[in-house]
Amino acid sequence: MAFPFIALFVCAIFSLSVGAADWYTVEWDAPQFTALSGDMVIPKLPNPGGTPYVWPALQSNNGVLQAVCDGRSGTWWIGDGFYGTPSLPWGNGFNVNPGDTVHFTFTSSGDDWTATLSSNGKSASTKLTIPGSTMNRAIFAAELTGIPYNFGPTIYRNVKITATTAASGWCGKILHLGNYPFTVTGNVASGNTCNIASITQNSA
Repeated sequence: MAFPFIALFVCAIFSLSVGAADWYTVEWDAPQFTALSGDMVIPKLPNPGGTPYVWPALQSNNGVLQAVCDGRSGTWWIGDGFYGTPSLPWGNGFNVNPGDTVHFTFTSSGDDWTATLSSNGKSASTKLTIPGSTMNRAIFAAELTGIPYNFGPTIYRNVKITATTAASGWCGKILHLGNYPFTVTGNVASGNTCNIASITQNSA
């Protein structure tokens, strides 16, 4: 099931204003990420109207690999996919409710990525071949069009981000977009992995 997600790299490279999305992110950069996993607590739904997406992702210079929680229909649906070049069919997913915890993973073997989701007995797995794509940014985002970030919070727990380089060089360097409240706790480097106890977005 494909969705027209406007990824950060598209806005940055092409300066597009399509959809006029507002971005609220927490981010880490490294030369190359090879895996991302964690538990996402599904936030409350915003008031009807607008387009709310919240997602964890790995991004390269030509696309973004996402587990997108989509609330456009008035309920949340979460699914995996890659938005960018090459253009790939959207992956698998399922409906979730506010308060549900979804475990997500992205793992790589060369150009091949496996994305998995699981929650309350539901599961989905998507395999994607993404050639020539070096994932160098880990992003936790709210991508909102026509709606304020007045819902949530969006909470991630037990997050692990793995790179090809020592996490001590990047785990403590937290970037963000948007003027909004967020907290990151327990980010600790261990070998090539940054272990993060929790990320809370829109934490007011």
